[in-house]
Amino acid sequence: MVAKRAAFAFAAVLIAGMAVAGGPLDVLPPAVHDPGVATVDEVLGFGWGAEITDPEQVVKYAQALAASAPSRVRLLEYGRSREGRPLLLLVVASPDNLGRWDEIQAGLAQLGDPRSLAPAKAAELIRDLPAVVWIQCSVHGDEASGADAGLALAYHLASGSGPEVGRILANTVVVVDPVQNPDGRARFVESNRQARGPSSDPEPASAEHVQPWPGGRVSHDLFDLNRDWFALSQPETAARVAAMLRYHPTVTADLHEMGAEEG
Repeated sequence: MVAKRAAFAFAAVLIAGMAVAGGPLDVLPPAVHDPGVATVDEVLGFGWGAEITDPEQVVKYAQALAASAPSRVRLLEYGRSREGRPLLLLVVASPDNLGRWDEIQAGLAQLGDPRSLAPAKAAELIRDLPAVVWIQCSVHGDEASGADAGLALAYHLASGSGPEVGRILANTVVVVDPVQNPDGRARFVESNRQARGPSSDPEPASAEHVQPWPGGRVSHDLFDLNRDWFALSQPETAARVAAMLRYHPTVTADLHEMGAEEG
């Protein structure tokens, strides 16, 4: 059972990575989607990946998704950015696992500090608890695809029915942090919108691909949040680490991207 849950945890991470790599819903496992669950098109007026969502649009869609799929989705705010933008988690699970989310957290907390935990109890928790897969997106605000892929993954698991989705939800709780750096993303999206023409220009030197200083990679304080995991000097990182220590994810994937000329 432990190996099985680990396999489905890996599958959830792989699916998230695939959603970054291509058109989000095209590369996800086949599923029939519940028409009652809000899509990004219905909420924001454009299809998956057709536009880069700004932080306010991410929040708006996350709220709509949670409201339209309450049996599978719980929306949590774990902190605020330096500019006061909400830092959110979309907890996506089967109705049974979402209904016992508090119990799952308590069990994972015991496993996280097993000094007073009897071996038999530890084995019982490992057997009975689902794996918690934590997908965190766009810590660099100008690595735009992570946030949109995270929302697409949350939608797919919240609305989909099919063998693969069913197996993932039965064995894991998927937690999506759609935008780790909303202030940097806001700066990036605004500069991109200002520089774009009627159609996208693939030329790397075009204005839409060249950000004005300081760019969207860094936070409001011009700090690379992906270099703050040890020092915890920034409010976004401090809040995120506190949330991770509270929820004890089994597997964590941090979604980045790189340009065609890198690597």
